[in-house]
Amino acid sequence: MATKTRVTRRPHMQSTSHALAMPLLRAVRNDGVVEDISEGDLYRYTRHRWVYNESRRLSERYLKFDLGQLLKAAVAGISSEGARYCVKVLKYKEGLNNKAYLLTMDNGAEVFARLPNPCAGPSFYTTASEVATRKFLHDVLDIPTPRTIAWSADRNNPVGAEYIIEEKAPAKPLGKLWQDWDEWPMKDRFTIIEQIVEIERKLTSTRFAKSGCIYFREDIPNSDALVTNPPLCSSILERFTLGPLVGMDINRGPCEGSQEFVEAMAENETKFIQAHARPRMNYARSLTEPESPDEMLDLLDRYLQLAPAIVPQPSDDTHAPTLWHPDLHLDNVFVDPESKQITCVIDWQSAAVLPFFYQCGIPTMFKHQGPVSEDMTVWPKRPENYHNLEQDEKLMIDKIGPALQLQDDVRTQPTRIVQSVWKDCDVFFLRRALNRIVNRWEDLCPDAGPCPVSFNEQEMALYAHEEENRSYVSEILTLFRKNWRLLPDGSIESARFEEIQNELTQMREAFIGAADNEEDRLLAEKLWPYQDATDNCS
Repeated sequence: MATKTRVTRRPHMQSTSHALAMPLLRAVRNDGVVEDISEGDLYRYTRHRWVYNESRRLSERYLKFDLGQLLKAAVAGISSEGARYCVKVLKYKEGLNNKAYLLTMDNGAEVFARLPNPCAGPSFYTTASEVATRKFLHDVLDIPTPRTIAWSADRNNPVGAEYIIEEKAPAKPLGKLWQDWDEWPMKDRFTIIEQIVEIERKLTSTRFAKSGCIYFREDIPNSDALVTNPPLCSSILERFTLGPLVGMDINRGPCEGSQEFVEAMAENETKFIQAHARPRMNYARSLTEPESPDEMLDLLDRYLQLAPAIVPQPSDDTHAPTLWHPDLHLDNVFVDPESKQITCVIDWQSAAVLPFFYQCGIPTMFKHQGPVSEDMTVWPKRPENYHNLEQDEKLMIDKIGPALQLQDDVRTQPTRIVQSVWKDCDVFFLRRALNRIVNRWEDLCPDAGPCPVSFNEQEMALYAHEEENRSYVSEILTLFRKNWRLLPDGSIESARFEEIQNELTQMREAFIGAADNEEDRLLAEKLWPYQDATDNCS
């Protein structure tokens, strides 16, 4: 049973002679080399650098905590196995949202400590939900997840930060085995794929009454027991509840249905803009006229008017609130190299129960990297042996097929953009998504009468002007992503930072130097994507 710091019992202490001793501190570099580090390096983000907005990005990922108290909590969790103190702390390569440390004890035992960075999500809810979700997956759906040894969702604990201490995932991440994938017999490859599909089958076979995140009932006051369809063991469901969504601000739900979920995201954004937004320059749209929060509020009102088209046609399958892994990639799946059996699926942070059409997708590891048909109306047909399959296999094919088609459907695009649309400077993309719905209203809602929304000539002229300017920016972003592996957010491996900065300097000079006149030169300077943000959107 995992322990939480709010429990009143006193944790076991390291033995007196070792309580104040500093363990060996090391870190895994991007190239896999392990090196000694200082204690300060434990708290800093060191995996990447950013070519713009670096100070803000690093501050969002700086986490100072009491190392001694974290080690005491870890020792307390496995003291029954003979551990007395920690002898080594190994800082793993960081994700963007979490610090991860492998703690080695004096008896050789190893445990993982994960601490969310300030940017990971809302305090308390992010950690509390992840721990409860993993317990639900393991105990109810029989999906292998790391065993939680100790945890705290209260940053006012002695550690001074939220944390999860968990068992070290057995076997190896699939990413380390992927280099040998082509040499594996076809049977072994199918074994891995079949296990992933089976995990997804378990997830899709369990429907929930609402959209939200899973918590222990004791962590959400006055909460009701979890309700599933088909009904699961009531004594197990009594331990869990559906509570606030960690991926939403202000009104976090839970939401009763797909329509309420779709509308709640726009209503949250409306409240944020009314409280915090101020006029700002969007230079891709105009060099002189600011972008107004009132325009954004009008766009959100149109979003709500178009909600009947944004929510796909009613279907028990595609609308059903379903739990899903938020980022299933190679390093989140651990596999035994010998048996080829999946031993653990990690990183369920921010996993949520949402309408199936909203989050269903092909796992990153299985997405086809080559060319695909540009005709998005052509989708894979049922397999030739469909009629000979088991009933549960047929149901999975019939359920996932339509939901996957909705991934590229114009109806779902506004919902994926609207949250934080002002803060992320994505107003253009929301306007484009809504315009696509307006243009296809009769096809999407044939019985709903005339479309309630329109865009006038002036709006469309501004849109076309901005679209042209953004196409120049897109070409630059694509160039640096393909040739230098520089992501649009400006993150790059620390060792390549100087190289990329030199290339960017030369490209920026060429981009601005190609301008025909002073006005175009000013526009090029403002549109250059790799520069520190102000209150404006370039």
